[in-house]
This record gives sequence, structure tokens and C-alpha cells, in this order.
Amino acid sequence: MTLLTRIMTFTLLTALAWLAWQAPASAPVPRIVRASIPERPPGAQQTTVTASSAWRVLTRRVVSKAAVTSLSRRLESMGLTPVIIEKEEDVTMHAFDDAILFKSSTEAWEASRIWQSYGIVSSVIHAEEAGVYLVGLGRFFQARYAESMQQQLEQTGRKYRYQQRTVPIQSWRFTFAPGDKQQAESLWEKLHATGVIMPALMPEAEFQQLYGEMKEVKPAQ
Repeated sequence: MTLLTRIMTFTLLTALAWLAWQAPASAPVPRIVRASIPERPPGAQQTTVTASSAWRVLTRRVVSKAAVTSLSRRLESMGLTPVIIEKEEDVTMHAFDDAILFKSSTEAWEASRIWQSYGIVSSVIHAEEAGVYLVGLGRFFQARYAESMQQQLEQTGRKYRYQQRTVPIQSWRFTFAPGDKQQAESLWEKLHATGVIMPALMPEAEFQQLYGEMKEVKPAQ
């Protein structure tokens, strides 16, 4: 082998060895493909109710613990899970009394017995500051009950006194988990059909504005 041939062979082997030790080239970066992902599959129903679209059903005000217990049991017997909220509210009280302010308890009790003879439940109230006795014929927080009592009193032919007063009282309301409008309307119809429960229907935002600060309580067993 001539010297020239040896030099060419050595050069070729050196070049091949250098190429063999080179780090592999990085793979080409694939082109990024951006595609919009649908929020839900086509045809699927939306199950999440947002605050802006939610509706709420709640009952009218209840002003006695006995009524709270009774209504709570009734709702549970209907398969419902109510939430009870409590708040002190200023309400209109319809007060019926005998027209006379009595100076003695004896006179007041005598008048009370006369009212009872007409089937009117009455009680004697001592107004200490005024130094007189009243014969109470009923205190009502709902106008329809007050109207019914007024009719009964009119039938007796006896004179009575009627007053409206704004008084702060503890009150309770029953409500349920918010849902979409169709669900809320279905629940409203179910409660309304009882003929006893007087439900109200309103947007969740309005409910939070009116009753969001009310305290949640548990019914007495």
C-alpha cells in the first residue's frame, strides 16, 4: 500500500469515527394544533345551576314554634328536606279587645265570661302602666285570620276595639335547595296543592338579598 493510499484511508476512518460520536440532532418540534373543546358533549343536558339562573322556593312566615314543628313534620312526610331560617322581623299585628277599659280585674273577668259565652276565646290583660285591665279577644299576624275573627265578633253584636300595631317578633321560614326555574316551579306546585302551605317563588339572587342574613336552625323533634 502506497503512502498516499494509507493517508487517505486514515483520514476516512478518522472522519467516520468523528461522525459516530456526534450527539443526535433534536427531533423536529411538532406544529401546535389548537382546537376548541366543547363545554359539554353535543346533546347533553346542562346539570350545573349557576347563581344567576337559580330559583328558590320558600314558605310564608311562621310565628310560633308549634307551627314550625308541625310544618317541618309535614314537609318531611312529603319526602322533602327543608331548611329552616330564623329572623326577628317587624310585622303588623291585628289586635282585638273589648271596647271598655276596666278598672278592676273582677269587671274584666266578668266581661271575658260574656265573650266566651259567644264562643270567643278571651283573656284578661293587666296594663300596669295605665292601671287598667283589657279583655283581649285575639292577636293575629295574618290578615286573613284577622278578617275571620272580625266576622265572628260582628255576629255577637257586642262592641270591640281593633288596632294595628307594628311589633318585632321572632319568625321562621322554610326554604329548599335552589334549582333551575322548572324544578322550582314543580316544587312550588307541589306545596301549593296542599292547600295549607303558601309557598313563594323567587330568583336566588333576590332570595339572598332578602334572606341571606337569616340564621339557619334545626326543628324541634
